[in-house]
Amino acid sequence: MGDLKEEIKALMARVRREGELPSSAAVVDETFAKLGYAVGKVTPAEVLNQFNRMLRHVWEESLHVLEAHEERSYAEGIPRELAKQYPGGMSEAEEVARENGFRAGVFHLLQRWYPVLRRCFLSVSQSRKQRGGKDFELQVQQLLNLAAVPYHAQERRNRTDLVLPDVETYQRNRNVAAVVSLKRTLRERWAEVAEELFKLRSPNVFLFTADEDVTAAHVRQICGEYNIHLVVWDELKARAFAREPLVLGYTEWATSRLAVLRQYW
Repeated sequence: MGDLKEEIKALMARVRREGELPSSAAVVDETFAKLGYAVGKVTPAEVLNQFNRMLRHVWEESLHVLEAHEERSYAEGIPRELAKQYPGGMSEAEEVARENGFRAGVFHLLQRWYPVLRRCFLSVSQSRKQRGGKDFELQVQQLLNLAAVPYHAQERRNRTDLVLPDVETYQRNRNVAAVVSLKRTLRERWAEVAEELFKLRSPNVFLFTADEDVTAAHVRQICGEYNIHLVVWDELKARAFAREPLVLGYTEWATSRLAVLRQYW
């Protein structure tokens, strides 16, 4: 089968392209529309007061929306492309089926294609993880838009994802601006992010995460060593980090810390 890794990479690219798998932005837009989170349907105050609940809702529902698109795209696309790419397996399976029945033919094809299918499913999993970080960033941005909170999105090469309200305010007086970095999980090289954020020497640096498995070690390093505010789900804050002042729940961040800064904008 040649260089299997590269073959599968090209095959899956065709599946996603021909299956018209939507972008992260399209998935997030569809999710917000599905949930009815739109200007005129929720007020800025409602978004801020329910920031944790709404973010959790779009975080979970975005995955369901993506899964529906994946099922449509992959269920048809992967078998089609495999049949094109490896016709020998199909011919062998047809021969086995003629001699030993349909069941034997299916078993033969699945065994023949197992290494390829395994890499296809691994590609699906990796793609979902890669999208997850971008999805999370877009979800937060959409909520900030609905809450009428100004921000400036940074270039992807920067460790900083958002500057609130804008770069000009930050450069003029970093004491009244906020720097936000977003990490889907804290397994994703967060230490590199923390190191660069620490170098900013800003008092209002916030690391947002959707991780459910934040540990005391994470808090000691992120908050203790780097003096960065870690923003987590309200439930996690209450359950595990109620006495950690630099660990904030999303509602506390949106209704308290953000409110203090916004009075200077």
